[in-house]
Amino acid sequence: MTNPDPIWWGVLFALLSCTSYTAAAVAQRHLATRIDGPLTGGGRLGMLLRHPLWWVSLLFNCGRAGFQVAAVSNAPLTVVQPLGVMVLVFGIPLSARVGGRRVRRSEWLGAALTVVSLGALLSVAVTSGTGGVLDDAGSLVVGGGTAVLLLATAWAAGRVPSARWRSYLLAGAAGVAFGVSSATTKTAVAVIAADGVAGLLHPSTLATPVIAVLGLLLSQAAYQGMDLGAPLGITIFANPAAATLVGIGFMGKSYAGGWAGAAVALVSALAAAQGVRLLTVTPRTAEDGRVPAAE
Repeated sequence: MTNPDPIWWGVLFALLSCTSYTAAAVAQRHLATRIDGPLTGGGRLGMLLRHPLWWVSLLFNCGRAGFQVAAVSNAPLTVVQPLGVMVLVFGIPLSARVGGRRVRRSEWLGAALTVVSLGALLSVAVTSGTGGVLDDAGSLVVGGGTAVLLLATAWAAGRVPSARWRSYLLAGAAGVAFGVSSATTKTAVAVIAADGVAGLLHPSTLATPVIAVLGLLLSQAAYQGMDLGAPLGITIFANPAAATLVGIGFMGKSYAGGWAGAAVALVSALAAAQGVRLLTVTPRTAEDGRVPAAE
């Protein structure tokens, strides 16, 4: 009996990662409803750390990260990243069930539109290239630049008066964090396998936990004032988009679509934006950071 292709192990681990991420997102969403005021404000982190739901979500997120490491160790990012859309498919009905309501028709439509759009976008984005991991210079630029970008985004989001737009901004930043951390994780695994303990000091190895923690905090803050669908949809869309940009810019991947692919990408992005709009809490998303009662 032949052993299965490693890529199928990557797919299995990616789906397990999605399952863990779904559970973490639902826990984070319900935690967000129990904290008054935006988490971008001062003094909120201690309140977050004292709540049991935070530690539950952290446990699931650790599981997600572990399965993600296993996935990218067995399959390329271009296989692993598209499977992340399953979080949206799993998460919306689970969140509605936990919240004691039915999934709205607009949520199903928004989820379907976002998933299809993301699939179309990724189909024209990246081919296999000569690279596969970040080099030392790329690790420094990507890791350091991403950390600065995430901190600047959190600072800016804290000054946005609209709960809806603050959520969108934080969710997008969280997606960037998760996408970049996939690239740095893949690099760290390869470096540690090649260099042993010395690989623990590689820039990608050092950057990965910093970016991952920032992404976790940003995603938690994004759920305030919104239901699960819209911020999760934005995070899931930004995740592979960021990984794709890193792959093209720093990992030797190449853009495959040409002008036709660029047109498909533009249409897909617009369709995904419409999908996220349908996922937004309607018709009464509160501007003070609270989500109205379930319909």
